[in-house]
Amino acid sequence: MIRILFEILVPLVAPVFVYAAWMAMEKRRAEKLGHGEAPTWAEAPWVWLSLAGLVLVGVVTLGTVLMQETAAPRGTYVAPRMGEDGAIVPGYVERK
Repeated sequence: MIRILFEILVPLVAPVFVYAAWMAMEKRRAEKLGHGEAPTWAEAPWVWLSLAGLVLVGVVTLGTVLMQETAAPRGTYVAPRMGEDGAIVPGYVERK
C-alpha cells in the first residue's frame, strides 16, 4: 500500500500541488500590489498537469525497477543430471 502511495499517487498529484502553491503565491502578490488578476482553477492547464503527473509516475516506476535488487538464491547451482538408476535428477541450489 505504501509502495502504491509513493510510486503512483504522490508523483501523479505532485504537479497539481506545485501549481496550487504557485497560485497561492500569485494571489498574495496580486493582493499586495493591488493590481493584476490572480489565476483561477478554471484557467489551470489540466492537460499539462496530467501529462506531467503521468511522466513523473513513469520516471519513478522506471527508477524503482532499475534500482531494485534482485533476490538471487545464495548457494551453488547443481545442474540437472542423470541418476544411477537412469532417472533424471532435477537441478537445485546447494545452500552455503
